Amino acid sequence: SIKDYDIIKPISKGAFGSVYLAKKRLTGEYYAIKMLKKSDMIAKNQVMNVKAERAILMSQAESPFVAKLYATFQNRDYLFLVMEYLPGGDCAALLKVLGFLSEEWARVYIAEVILAVEALHDRGIIHHDLKPDNLLIDADGHLKLTDFDLSLFKPEDGEYRFVGTPDYLSPETIRGAGQDETCDWWSVGCILFEFLYGYPPFHAGTQKEVFQNILNYKIDWPDPDIPDYDVSDTAISFLKGLICMDPAKRLGANGAEEVKAHPFLAGIDWLTLLDQPAHFKPELQHPEDTEYFD
Repeated sequence: SIKDYDIIKPISKGAFGSVYLAKKRLTGEYYAIKMLKKSDMIAKNQVMNVKAERAILMSQAESPFVAKLYATFQNRDYLFLVMEYLPGGDCAALLKVLGFLSEEWARVYIAEVILAVEALHDRGIIHHDLKPDNLLIDADGHLKLTDFDLSLFKPEDGEYRFVGTPDYLSPETIRGAGQDETCDWWSVGCILFEFLYGYPPFHAGTQKEVFQNILNYKIDWPDPDIPDYDVSDTAISFLKGLICMDPAKRLGANGAEEVKAHPFLAGIDWLTLLDQPAHFKPELQHPEDTEYFD
């Protein structure tokens, strides 16, 4: 139960709950505990989302690119999810500090994201909410996919609810035209764009404008005369393959192998990705150091 843990401090706040750094009293090991207030969940009709979150994370426990869920329990007011603590913060926070990533760094990160997405799709799960905020960095500097608040199992009738953060949503998701796994590959393209340029491709001042930009395929490519970005033609061809309006023609429409075979990823050794030194490894002064989340 929650009594087995010392709650140390909050790490982040989600749609309907907060995540805390906690220490297991018996072993001294650190975990991230997501506390979800039941009344909030019922009020926001999120009960199904949480059930899906638990089931998905459980089924994914074998993938090294997905954050592990160790236990769940509840009391009268709260549901608790005991998850792996990933001390490096998320990619959104990293981009805030660095602006954007080198192409080499972005290539390795996106390769790790691709393996996480492939692991989900192999089990018939669509994430629906891929974004830099949901990519956490572990102690060795590798990425793990987390926060399945908004993902759902593919229902038999193919009916989907509208889910996700606007900047990374596919046009078919916005139109409510039903989606398959390819909507995740669109989001992967948007994330890579942000890694390389420091902002999402369809960004705008309001949610409505973002939707319009996506539906009108209005990508905000940087001015080619600005020498800040050193992005190769191969990277741009990969971006255009993923951020493609027609899901049937989108890179990934024939599965993850098609994505992995693109020349942009030619230098990636898929089998040893986890064994390779990362571009960034969190430097922690103390095991309870949460500076990468601040």
